Amino acid sequence: MASDPLFERLWNGSAPMEEWTAAVSDGAITAVADGIITVHTTYFCGSVTAIRTTEGLVLIDTAKPDTAQRTLEVIRSWDDSPIHTVIFTHGHIDHTSGIAVIDAEADARGVPRPRIVAHRNVRRRMERYAASHGFNSIVQGQQFNKPGYVYPIGQRQPDEVYDETLSLTIGGERLELFHGRGETDDASFVWLPEQRVLASGDFVIWVFPNAGNPRKVQRYAAEWAVALRHMEQLRPAILIPGHGPVVFGEERALQMLRDGAEALEHLVRETLALMNRGATLDAVLHAVKVPAGYLAKPYLLAKYDDPEFLVRSIYHFYAGWFDGDPAHLKPARTAEVAAELAGLAGGAEKLAERAAILSEQGASRLAVQLAELAGAAAPDAPRIQAIRASVLQKAIDGESSLMGKAFLSVYQRQAQERAG
Repeated sequence: MASDPLFERLWNGSAPMEEWTAAVSDGAITAVADGIITVHTTYFCGSVTAIRTTEGLVLIDTAKPDTAQRTLEVIRSWDDSPIHTVIFTHGHIDHTSGIAVIDAEADARGVPRPRIVAHRNVRRRMERYAASHGFNSIVQGQQFNKPGYVYPIGQRQPDEVYDETLSLTIGGERLELFHGRGETDDASFVWLPEQRVLASGDFVIWVFPNAGNPRKVQRYAAEWAVALRHMEQLRPAILIPGHGPVVFGEERALQMLRDGAEALEHLVRETLALMNRGATLDAVLHAVKVPAGYLAKPYLLAKYDDPEFLVRSIYHFYAGWFDGDPAHLKPARTAEVAAELAGLAGGAEKLAERAAILSEQGASRLAVQLAELAGAAAPDAPRIQAIRASVLQKAIDGESSLMGKAFLSVYQRQAQERAG
C-alpha cells in the first residue's frame, strides 16, 4: 500500500487523532486486502470491516446508532451483496448497534437477516445491560458528558456463540475467532490466515488500553496482555484496530502489539510485587507507574483511560473491594466525616479556603479532597460550592485522560448549580 501522509504523522506523533477523525467523518474506506475493506466514520466508533465471499459479505462489527446508516451506505458503495454473517468482537453498542440497520435492509430486500456470531458472554452482557439499565444510562451519560442520556438496549443477540476458539469458512474465506478478556469478558479477535489480516477488536485502540474505567465492571489487564501476545505470535501483516486507522506492515503491527503487552505486563507485575509484600491500595496507587517511554508512543497515549485507574482495577482483581485501610472497612457516612473535620478546622468555609490555596499551589489531589469534604459539610452554602467548583475546574484542566475529565466534570457542574 502507498504511504499515507496522515497515517505517517499519526505514527510519529505529529498529528492528533482528532485530525484523522475529521478526515474520515463522511465515511472512509481503507482497502485492506483483496476483497477486504475497513470503514471508519470517527475514532469514537468501532471500525467495521467487510469481507467479500461467494456467499455474501461478512462484517466484523456494525458501528453505533448514529453512524450505522452511513457506514452501511459506504459499504454498499463498494459491494451490494447480501450480508451473510456479522461477527461481534464484543457487546459494546459502538460495535453492535448497527445490526438494526442491517436487519432493516435485509427485511426491505426480502432476504434473510445475517447470522450473528460472537463469544458466549455477549449474550450475558446484553442481559446485564437490561438489568442495570438505569445505572448504565447514568454512567454512560457521565462518561460522555451527555446528561439525560438513555443507553440503548434490546439489540439482537448472537445466533451462534463459542467459548475459546471458532473456525469459520464462509464462501471460500477462512476466519479464525479467538476469545480473550481485556476491556470486556466477551471479546473476540479475528484472524484471516490466508491474507495475514488481524482484526483485533478493542484489544488495540490507538490509546493506552482501556482497562481501568472507574464506573464499569471489572476489566482484565493481565489477560489483555496475554491476548496481545497471542496476536503477536500470529505475525499479522495488517492490523485492523477496534478504533483508529489500519496499520500496514508486519514490523509496525508487531511493535504496536508488543508495546501494548509490555506496558500492561509492567503494571500487573509491579502491582502484584507490592501486594505480595502487603502494600495497601493507597501505597500501590502512588508507587506503580508506567515507564515514560511507553506513554510517549502515539498509540499508547493516556488520553482516554488513565494508567492509575488500571492499577486500581488490577489491585481489586486480586484483592477484592477492601483497600487495606481499616477506616474503609465499615466507613462512617461521608457527610458525618465532613461535618466533624469542618468543626475541627473552624468551619466548612475554612476547609474550602484551604482547598482553594492548595489548588493554586498545584496540589490538586489534596485540594479536591478538601473541597469535597467542605461541600459535603455545607451542601447548601453557595460560596463553598463556588470554591468547590473552582477547585474541580482546575483539576479538570490538569487532567490528561478524557475519562478523568468527564467524571470530574459531573461534580463540577453540580457544584456550580449549588453555587447559584
